[in-house]
Amino acid sequence: MVNPTRLILLCSAWLAALIQVLFGPVSNAWVDVGVIGYAGFVVLTLSRLRRDTVLILLVLVLVGWFLLDHRPTPDEWWAAGRYVLIFTALLPTMALVRATASTMPSVRRTQQSLAQLPASASASGFHLAANIFGSVINTGSLAILSAAIPPDADSERRRLAAESALRGMVTAAAWSPFFVAFAIGQSFTDKANSWIGLGIGAITTILFALVSLPLLNKDFSLARLSSALRCMQPVSMRLVIVLGTVLAAALIFDFTALSAVVVVMPLLVAVQFFRHPGNITTILNETKNSMIATADDILIISMAMLIGYFATRTGAFSALVTSFYDGVIPGYVAIIMTPLGMMLASVVGVHPVISSTAMLAVFSGGHADAHPALLMQAHLIGWGAGTMSSVASLSVITCANLFKVPSRQLVLGPNLWTALAYALVGGIILSVVNIFV
Repeated sequence: MVNPTRLILLCSAWLAALIQVLFGPVSNAWVDVGVIGYAGFVVLTLSRLRRDTVLILLVLVLVGWFLLDHRPTPDEWWAAGRYVLIFTALLPTMALVRATASTMPSVRRTQQSLAQLPASASASGFHLAANIFGSVINTGSLAILSAAIPPDADSERRRLAAESALRGMVTAAAWSPFFVAFAIGQSFTDKANSWIGLGIGAITTILFALVSLPLLNKDFSLARLSSALRCMQPVSMRLVIVLGTVLAAALIFDFTALSAVVVVMPLLVAVQFFRHPGNITTILNETKNSMIATADDILIISMAMLIGYFATRTGAFSALVTSFYDGVIPGYVAIIMTPLGMMLASVVGVHPVISSTAMLAVFSGGHADAHPALLMQAHLIGWGAGTMSSVASLSVITCANLFKVPSRQLVLGPNLWTALAYALVGGIILSVVNIFV
C-alpha cells in the first residue's frame, strides 16, 4: 500500500500547485493541504531512496545548516513549502507529457525515419532529434530515440548515437522552458530577462550545433544534415504549437514559465485524450510509473529549492561572498564562473541543482555586474554542460541504460571535452556581450 499512498500524496501536491498558480494567495488554505500531502510523500519515500540521492540530500542539509543564521519559524516553513510546491509539480507534469508523446503517431513516424538513416547520417539525426524532443520531454527523448537504433547495430554505432543524443538533449536546456534549469533560473531572475535569456539560448544552440556536428562527426556533410532535418518534419508543427501555447499563457496571464508549463501542458494532453481516447489508459499507467520512478529527483529538486529559498531571504550566500570580496563582482567573473563551475562540479559528482542554486544566489540580484539575461543563459549553459559530463547525472545514466553503452564511455569520451568547451567558450562569449550591454 506504500506506493499507492505515495502516489495519492504526490497527486495532492500536484493539484495544490495548480490551485496556487490559478488562484494565488487566496487559496493558501487549500495549498497548505498539498504541502502536508507532499510532506507525507517525503516521509514515505525516504526509506526507498537511492544511495547517491541520500548523499546529495545530506550535502544539501549540511549546506543549509551552514548557511542559515536561525531556525526557521513555523510561518517560514509554511511559506517555504508553498514556494517549493510548484517545483514538485513539474516532474509529474513532464511525466504525463512524456507518456503522451510516446503514443503520438507523428513521434513514431520520426522514430521510423531515424531508424532508416544510414550510419553516416545517424549521429547528426540523433543530435537534432534529441534537441527537439528533449526541449519538451527532456530525458524522455532518449527513450524514444533508443528505440530507433537497429537491433543489429554494433557497439560503435550505439556509442556514437548515445553520445550524439545526449549532447542534443542536454543542450536543449539553453532554449527550452521545460527544463528544471529554467525553473530554477527564473526564481532568481525577473520574468522579462528570463525569457530574453531563453531567446539567447536559441542562438547558443544553433551555434553549438554548427560547430559540434562537423567536428564530432567525421562523415558529416550538408546532404546528411538535410536528411536528418527531414526526419523532424512530422513533429515540427506540434513543437511550435506547444512552445507557442506556453509562451502565450505566460504573457497573457503573467505566469512564470514554470507556472505556464504546469498549467498548459495537462490541457494539451487532454486534447490528445479526446483525439485518441484509446491511449488514455496507457498514458495514465506510464505516468503513474514515472512519478514513482522519479521520486528521488523530485526530492533533490525540492530540497535544493528549499535551501535556496531560505538562503536568499536571509542573504546568507551574499554574506559568505562578502567575507571574501567586498564590492560588486566583475561581470566576466560571474558569467564565466557560472557555467564552468557548474560543469567542473558535476564532474566530481555535485548535482547541478546544488551548484546552480549557489552560483545564482551569489551573482544575481545586482551582486555582480552581469546582465540578468546573460547570467540566466550562462546558468542554462552550465546545466547542459554539467549534465553531459557527470557519472551521477540522471541524463547520462538513462542514456547509458537505454542505448546499452557503459556510462564511463559517455562521460570520459568526446563529451567530456565537449562539455568543457561548451561551458568555457559559452561563458567567454557571453561575458564579451555583457561588456556592450
